[in-house]
Parts: sequence; C-alpha cells; structure tokens
Amino acid sequence: MMIRVLYRWRVEPDRRTAFRAWWHEGTLRIRAAHDGALGSVLLAPEGDDDHLVAIARWRSREALEAFWSEPAGAPFEGASLDHPQVFEELDDLTVTGPSDT
Repeated sequence: MMIRVLYRWRVEPDRRTAFRAWWHEGTLRIRAAHDGALGSVLLAPEGDDDHLVAIARWRSREALEAFWSEPAGAPFEGASLDHPQVFEELDDLTVTGPSDT
C-alpha cells in the first residue's frame, strides 16, 4: 500500500531560494538511498509567503519508518518543520506522462 507524507515548513522569506535547493538535493539523496522512497513534490501555498509544503510518496509505511529510524540529515537553518502527516494512498489518477492519458 502506497503512502504519502505531508511536510509543512515555516521558512524565513529570505531563505526560500536556498531552502528549495536544500530540499531538491535532499530529496534526490533520499530517493537514491532508500528503495521505498518514490520522490516528493515541493509546493508554495498561494498567498502564504511563510510556508512551503512537500508531499512525499513511499512504497509502504515500513519503508518510511525505516527511513525515519536512521539519523536525520542536517536541518535547514531558517526553517522549522511542523509535525509530518502520513496518508494512506487510496487512489491516484495523477498524469505522469503521455502514456497515462
């Protein structure tokens, strides 16, 4: 069963560009190092310059928990993370490429 994890950060406005680079590189490292990590998308809530949101996809809760049990990477200075929320993926009709239409 696939799961999604919602991460919400409060990011200092002058640190948003650097945070995006940090998130991008970190997501690539996680995806390469953890078989159950299926990537993530970073979002900016409309009208909210204080927060950024990421939604990560994992093959299973077990894969996520194995990742979380390891020592965490370096936190980002200038951002604070709210408690992540885990969601069971019930259905996904997202188009990911031309063959999905």
